[in-house]
Amino acid sequence: MPQNTISIKFPRILLDVGSSTVKCYKYNGSELELFFTRSILFKKNFNSEKGISIQNKNELLELIRSIKEENKNLPIKIYATAFWRGLPFKMRQRFIDEFFEKTGLYFNIIDQDLENFYLEMALVHKCYLVEPILLMNIGGGSTELVVLYKKEAIEKVNVDFGVKHLIDRFPEINKSVAGIKIERVISEIKSRLPILKNRSKIAFYTGGELTYMKLGMYPLVENKIFKDPDHPYLIYTHEFIKKNKEVFERISLEELERMMPHNPKWMRGARACSAIAQAICEHYGISKIIPSDSNIVNGIVRREFRYITISGGFRKHLNHILDIKRLLEKKNIIILSPRFTKPKNPDDTFVLFEGEENSTPLQLERYHLSSIEKSDALIVCDINGYVGASAMLEIGYAYSLGKRIIFIEKPSEFILNKLPAEVGL
Repeated sequence: MPQNTISIKFPRILLDVGSSTVKCYKYNGSELELFFTRSILFKKNFNSEKGISIQNKNELLELIRSIKEENKNLPIKIYATAFWRGLPFKMRQRFIDEFFEKTGLYFNIIDQDLENFYLEMALVHKCYLVEPILLMNIGGGSTELVVLYKKEAIEKVNVDFGVKHLIDRFPEINKSVAGIKIERVISEIKSRLPILKNRSKIAFYTGGELTYMKLGMYPLVENKIFKDPDHPYLIYTHEFIKKNKEVFERISLEELERMMPHNPKWMRGARACSAIAQAICEHYGISKIIPSDSNIVNGIVRREFRYITISGGFRKHLNHILDIKRLLEKKNIIILSPRFTKPKNPDDTFVLFEGEENSTPLQLERYHLSSIEKSDALIVCDINGYVGASAMLEIGYAYSLGKRIIFIEKPSEFILNKLPAEVGL
């Protein structure tokens, strides 16, 4: 088998596209570097029938064009969250189709469960305390609360409330000096917070908050709870509360923006985000906060998939398919289909594996399609661009579900090159 058939290419560009921010990273296989952050308020002027505004769409497309120009021949992967998954399904598909047509890139909108998984992957191995730790991920359109214990998440709650909602509710937050008392804002947030079964004393606060707290001169102290170069500091909740009050009442928005000259618009969400974090910490009794710049991309580079289905010509390319299966399983990825590895009839029209003797071809195809529904992506083994009839059926099914589709090689079939998908692992 040629070595380059299922090679994983580095370096690559990874884009985290949220409700109001685009973060661009470069990953070389071992180190992840944040290149830049750009604020684009995708919810601004959003139309429930037409989608995002032409201005915001053009701004995003121009940004993608410049990234492609500056990083020629590097794979670019996109992961969109929050606002994007709230779009109606047909509107989402139209945008993905248009984006692919204009950029050649797949606009990958990940669901809430997968985003939570990435956040867990980013942080779950960082702290080995034998006690629950709360993970706070506050976005523009939603807030995720995950309780971590040792190496796993034991509780997850998604709150349909984020920075954008709070600014819409209290626009005076972003006056030069906030035109509303933080105590009033905190009271509103607490009324929306759900019950958590597991109580924590320590919280990770993700999403660029380490950088923000250093720029804003929050009273950080050395993190002596655990050793990790990505999380060198912590802040006591009572000190966080005092500093937030100062940011609301004494530090002007213009001063905040000057602290981040490369992306001053980011600071327009700083007060609201800090207020949400403070409300969470007060409500759940958090005493120590660990500010973190980690986000979903840190989790993606550790493990991008939970569940995968592999399609392809089981008779024509069986050895390649099984090699892909073994490669992914070494990365702790669960392959839902094919389940087995020993073919009973490799030369027949329809390949059966040992363990499938009592199933009909139709039953097996239905199982394969149901596996696609449960998978994070469909990987198509199309050696030399060949895609057989069964795989074509499965690709169409995956597309109708809005699933991510990844071809091993560029497909030779004309229409498959027009389908929003990715090429190469």
